[in-house]
Amino acid sequence: MGTDEWARQRKDNHKEVERRRRGNINEGITELGRIVPNSSGEKAKGAILARAVQYIHHLKENEARNIEKWTLEKLLMDQAMGDLQAQLEEVRRLWDEERMARQRAESELEVLRGVPQGNVASAVGTVPRPAPVLGSGPNAAPSNFRSRSRSVEQQEGATTTRSPFGGSQEENVDAEGDGGDGRPGKRPRVE
Repeated sequence: MGTDEWARQRKDNHKEVERRRRGNINEGITELGRIVPNSSGEKAKGAILARAVQYIHHLKENEARNIEKWTLEKLLMDQAMGDLQAQLEEVRRLWDEERMARQRAESELEVLRGVPQGNVASAVGTVPRPAPVLGSGPNAAPSNFRSRSRSVEQQEGATTTRSPFGGSQEENVDAEGDGGDGRPGKRPRVE
């Protein structure tokens, strides 16, 4: 192999490498021309590269605006979630208070109705307060006060009992007070 032949081989290799490099550049610019939105339809490499640069700047600005918008939205969403959590806790607290007040009221109502205290405690889960003793304490009724819970009136062989919840019931009691069955002190069952 002579020197001229070796120089020619080297020159041909260089041309081939340069041709592939230019082909890759041209393919890349052509691809950019297809990707980048273009209104003029230019085919010049310089115009395609300039539009690509503008488009990349535009995308970066949009990204910055979107990041700012999403950050703000996330902060607002986090704040709204915090407010909703606080409202939920408040509603739960009020619900528990109402439930406890209702249980206390039901317990007191059962005590006033005369349910044994052990049954009330097991039903409500709390220890009920003892029923107040009538006729004692600072709010006691005067001695001439007539109790509404058991006022009994005698009317021609019949007894009328007034309930503390309104209404009245008539019971037949004979002159001996035995309810007609011969047992003293017993009244017939009212149905």
